[in-house]
Amino acid sequence: MRQPSTVDTAVEARRARPATQLERFAAECFGTFLLVFIGGGAASVAALLPHNRHYIPASAELLLIALAHGLALFVIVMTVGRISGAHVNPAVTIALASSGQFEWVDVLSYLGGQLIGALVGALCIAIAYGKLAATVGHLGAPSLATHTNILQGAIVEGLGAGILVFAIMATAVDKRAPAGWAALTIGLTLGAVIMFLGPATGAAVNPARALGPDAISAAFFGVNVNWPQYLLCYLIGPLVGGVGGAYLYRFIAHLPPSVR
Repeated sequence: MRQPSTVDTAVEARRARPATQLERFAAECFGTFLLVFIGGGAASVAALLPHNRHYIPASAELLLIALAHGLALFVIVMTVGRISGAHVNPAVTIALASSGQFEWVDVLSYLGGQLIGALVGALCIAIAYGKLAATVGHLGAPSLATHTNILQGAIVEGLGAGILVFAIMATAVDKRAPAGWAALTIGLTLGAVIMFLGPATGAAVNPARALGPDAISAAFFGVNVNWPQYLLCYLIGPLVGGVGGAYLYRFIAHLPPSVR
């Protein structure tokens, strides 16, 4: 039987070593970048299609956006999930910390990584598709439909975030969950939420995903942003809904806090 070499031992040590705070920060930054760049980019392209005389049914546009977000999140969880947990969403980070599944001391680092990743992702959409992506497509920023008021929008975004966090708790946090299904389940959940709730609010269900395109559009292209709408619908709504989803799963699944 071959004895483990020094190289083998070093590799195993690296595998066993927990990720550092800097590594987890970088993972959250890159994961959120991918979500905004791919998901927001798909939404921006869909908005540009009529401007370029390409007309597709609204249902096809919605499917495109939902699949882009869902597949992007699937890839993110598969690639950086083992490093940072792939929160890539302030609502997820706050919900897990509030329910005792994540250390509060790491929250600011995660939120910082998510914010930077979202801003860079939105900026790269503008680089890829130009000024029209901001002035016409708003870099994929979500917005309320004409028949949706602010209260409805906050509730819808909260429900969407709650459903997403519930799925994360059930498949990625709960150690009793079947192994290997978390990434697919979480990605499909986001896609399904967008398919159903997207026509009402855009279904960002993620404060960073909504903030990145809004901030870059306003700062570099002079696009008017309804900041009260952002605060109520796309920040407070998902944060409250995410915490509610986490506590709902803890209650019905008898899941004790993992952080003492």
